[in-house]
Amino acid sequence: MNRVLAYCGFLDDTGITTPEMGVSKAPVNVLAEQQLRLLWSEVAWPFEQSELQRNAVDFHVVIQHVFQQTAVIPFRLLSIFDDVAALRKFAMEHGPEFTADLERLRGYVQMESVVYVIGGRAPADPDSGRAYLQQKAEALRLSSESAARLKAELAAVSGDVHVREVKTGARIFALVRRGDEERFRRIVESVPVEPPVSRRVSGPWPAAEFLSAAVKTPQIAGQR
Repeated sequence: MNRVLAYCGFLDDTGITTPEMGVSKAPVNVLAEQQLRLLWSEVAWPFEQSELQRNAVDFHVVIQHVFQQTAVIPFRLLSIFDDVAALRKFAMEHGPEFTADLERLRGYVQMESVVYVIGGRAPADPDSGRAYLQQKAEALRLSSESAARLKAELAAVSGDVHVREVKTGARIFALVRRGDEERFRRIVESVPVEPPVSRRVSGPWPAAEFLSAAVKTPQIAGQR
């Protein structure tokens, strides 16, 4: 059976191009609801397990095509709707929130940096294990301090920086104006870190971390 797969939402602009094909080489269509535009394809459902990785790549290629031109709100890969009528109902119900977020994020991208601890496995010997845990705790403290310094420095390029603790350190998200991506990278590289702490940078990405709660929740509600 066929279902409707939603890719992303963006605001109407006559200069924006969309890809012809998406997941499983299905045609990419545009649903219009006032200013909001949603990209979608009709796909065979459920996906074959062997095709999931390829489908994920094709899905993100569609989103990136539009994101290179403007702000987008990406759906998750399995945001499946029963039919176009269900997608249109979703757009009508959540269009105002999507539109407000897209207008707020127009001209911005999301940049990320992960500050993490490089470490090996815990030794089997209890005494060595205790020392290992102490070293790991110290390394995580250093990682947290590095993340705090980085957040402070990133205020020069972003007025909205989120820090989220992860198992091996911290993940930093910054809302950055398009065109300031390289400046973000230079700031990250200018903040010194010492082993066992390291870091990496990624982006630009759609500003998914900075979406309002009202928009994040419907993304999940539209999934199967």
